[in-house]
Order: sequence, then C-alpha cells, then structure tokens
Amino acid sequence: MKRLLFLAFTVILTVLFGVAVWQDSMREWTGYQRKFFHSLTRAERQGLTGGIKQVILTDLRRVDRCTTCHVAIDKPQLALAEEPFTAHPGTLLESHPPERFGCTVCHGGQGLATDTKAAHGEVKHWEQPLLRGPLVQSSCYKCHGDLRPIESRAPLLSQGITLYKQLGCAGCHSVHGFGQSVSVDLSEMGEKPWQLLDLTFVTGEENLSQWVEQHFKEPRRVTPGFRAHELPPGEEEIFPTFMPQYGLNDEQARALTVYMLSLKDEHLPASYVRPPGPPDPEPTYASPIEAGRAVFQKFGCAGCHGLDGIGGRRNWNAWLGDEVPSLIPVKQYYDRETLKEFIRHGRQPVPRSNPQRPNPPLYMPAWKDRIPDKQMDQLVEYVLSLGEPLPASQPSASQPPAAAPAATTQ
Repeated sequence: MKRLLFLAFTVILTVLFGVAVWQDSMREWTGYQRKFFHSLTRAERQGLTGGIKQVILTDLRRVDRCTTCHVAIDKPQLALAEEPFTAHPGTLLESHPPERFGCTVCHGGQGLATDTKAAHGEVKHWEQPLLRGPLVQSSCYKCHGDLRPIESRAPLLSQGITLYKQLGCAGCHSVHGFGQSVSVDLSEMGEKPWQLLDLTFVTGEENLSQWVEQHFKEPRRVTPGFRAHELPPGEEEIFPTFMPQYGLNDEQARALTVYMLSLKDEHLPASYVRPPGPPDPEPTYASPIEAGRAVFQKFGCAGCHGLDGIGGRRNWNAWLGDEVPSLIPVKQYYDRETLKEFIRHGRQPVPRSNPQRPNPPLYMPAWKDRIPDKQMDQLVEYVLSLGEPLPASQPSASQPPAAAPAATTQ
C-alpha cells in the first residue's frame, strides 16, 4: 500500500512539475523572444541567447528587465518594424547606454516585471506608469537642470517651463521655494499618486499625465469646485476651480504637462547629474518701467491680474465683481508709497460680496519677503504706468508680452 501511495505521489509531482515547466515556457516574454528569434537568420542569431535579461544598476538602486522583451532596443541592425522589436529612436543610447542608465530611470514603468501591463506600470498601486511619446522628456530634468545644451532633444519640456513663467503660475504656485502659496506647492507634482486624484471628469486612461493635461485645457470641467457637503448649510451654488481658463492648444497643454511631470524629489547620484553651465547675463532695461515689467513677469503677477494687468481672472464671491481687479485704474487710487505697502503686505482674505458664502479662493499674498526693495520699486513704477496712454509704438495690452508677467493686487 505504501508503495502504491509513493508511486501515486511521484506521478502527481512529476505531472505538476511538467505543468510548471510548460506554464513557464508559455509566459508572455517567452512568446516575444520566440517570435523575434524566428525572424532572424541563423547568422543573425549567432551570439544571442534567450531567457530573462536584466540590468542591475547599483548606483540607481534598480533592476531593469525591459530588454527581455525589447530585445532589439540597442540592435538597430536586427530591429523589426513592430513593438516590442523596434530599436531605440535617434542616437540617445550613444550618450545613455542601457548598461549604465537602464530604461525605467527615463521611461518609468516597473523594471522587475516581465509581463506587459506590469512592466509598463499599468497596474493597481504602481504610481509611475510608462511615459509614452514626448512625455519621456519630463525625465531629462532630473539630470539636466540646465536644459540649454539639450533643448533640441527636450523641446516640450523647455516650452513648458517658458509657458509656466509667461502665464504667471508662480503668482499662486511654488516650485522648489520660488513662487507663492495661494495654491498647492508643485515641487513634487510629478510624484503625486494618481490614485488620489478625482478622475470623475477625465476622459481616456486614468493616470497623472491625463489628469494634468486635461486640467490645463479645461480646468473647470476636470475640477469643478466645491462639492455640496463642502459648502455652508443652505448654500446650493458649487464654486468652480479658480484655475484660469487659459485657452491653451494641445501642444501648450502637453508642454506644461511635461514640465509638471518633471517636478520630482528624486536625487540621483552626482555622477549622473550634469553640472549647470554659466548663468545667463543679467538683462539691462532702458527704464525702471521696463525693469518693473520684468519683475511683474518673474513673480507671476499675470497669473491673477492677466497679461499687462488687464484683469479678468474669476475670483468667486470677491467684492469687486467676482474678479481679480484690473491694474489699469490703480493710479487713480494709490500713490507710490501706498501701493508699495499694499504689495508688501497683501490682503488676506479678500472681502466677500456675500458674507454668507465662502471666502474668495484668490487673495493678494504678501510679497515683502519675496521681492527685493529695488525690484519692488520697479514693479510699482510699472503698475502705475498701466494707467497711462500707450505710446503708438507699444503693443496693445491684448497682445502677449515678450516676457510674461507676475504679481497680484486685490
């Protein structure tokens, strides 16, 4: 009897072992490798071996197995036209060899995984999904803090940084200590867990990049504002987001998204970080007014007051028509010293048009610890000049300035 039981268990174990071997041979990555090897001639297969391929990156504390499926990523002579058998586009691998950089440090995803969805990070609880197409440019910033030498390789990232400055985003948001605290700090926006976002009104894939891009294009659709339970009793109106509707086109929204995804608190070893080049020379200005316009741009005043201070940004329940006021008539109500003190100390909160409703979301922050005295004087000169007739040679206020604005006066 014991012999029969022993024989039965032996047969069962042998069958289970065979099933395990068969299942392992039928894994997704083995199918990709078989298909790739069958496409090659005997001479082309020389020196190539199957199995899981991995790059151990000790300095970066990661292990990447991406080349298990992307077998021709560094072999353009063997590459096929279909994924995952294509070669890496361009010449980037010449300066970023996979054996030193791996794949996930630039492309995101889950390096240890060996099936497609998990490797691409498109699974529950994985917060860094694969960066597709131009979104991969967001990874350049972690090593190349100075983008000037690689601007041609990361054009959307460079454009996003420029747009961030031109639109006056620093007037409400802070990035690495620069900017205001009216709204959320964006210093680690690229690491925000997308599972914590309200994706109710986001179309397409549910991930961080989709939320950010659609929020830039249609902020009042993606974040419609306070829910009913967040409002005072009896208040039925839902306040929408105070993020301005900039009217961005697809490219501009994508560029700003790339910049947002680049904002991470990720510290790579010094050997991977490119030292910054010499700073740009300080610009010179023909007058204090021109210098003040640059200050207006630098500190994000246009984010609330609009280009050239013409106003128009919605500020729900604010006492002056539910809007951030235009700066054009400021000269009628303030002299230099009074205006300077107002900018220095701000106004928090802005008076409400209806005392029973919530405070307006936008307010005039205090700039006394952020704008140096000399630049403050220049800013005051510029703001007071907005109430004067434009010279014939000066562009109208409706045209975007050469360098975008920045500050706020409620």
